[in-house]
Amino acid sequence: MNVQQHERIAQIKTLSGYLCGALTWIGYLLWVFGPLMAIALLADTSGKSRYTFLLGDVTVKDIDLSYPQRFLVVLAMAVLFFFVIKLTSNLRDLIRFFSKGEIFNKDAIQHARRALLNGIVVFGFYLSTLVAGWVYSILTSSTVNVSLNIGVIFGLLFFGLMYVLLWSLEIGADLNEESELTI
Repeated sequence: MNVQQHERIAQIKTLSGYLCGALTWIGYLLWVFGPLMAIALLADTSGKSRYTFLLGDVTVKDIDLSYPQRFLVVLAMAVLFFFVIKLTSNLRDLIRFFSKGEIFNKDAIQHARRALLNGIVVFGFYLSTLVAGWVYSILTSSTVNVSLNIGVIFGLLFFGLMYVLLWSLEIGADLNEESELTI
């Protein structure tokens, strides 16, 4: 094996180990801050609190929410946090395989596929907030501003690259299995 290639693989393993640790801490923070946000929203009994929501490019300020409305917001937050936590967990497990040097196997591909699907769901939440913001701005103002959000383009590019990564992992796993059968 080429010495330069071996050093690069060792660097990838080291960097993947650091990234795995960072994703672990991000997962812990999501598990802590998700319920804290829900508790803060539901436990407010002062009656003076007014909430601000960011819907894509539109900011909705000073909204007074009843308890059923707060519960619906918490439910939507819980669903979003569920998919973000699953995304983080699957990415962490995928990166853990990379840190062990086991890149081209079926388990790594499963984690990549699950992370990609959870990421698409989270991106769908993002797109739905953009649409809700556009609808809100149309209903509440006399002028309609039509703008292209650059985040949508970056999201589509990101998921295109993720599919290329997934396909290359699948091809690498198939080639790895074939080489093992040949030996």
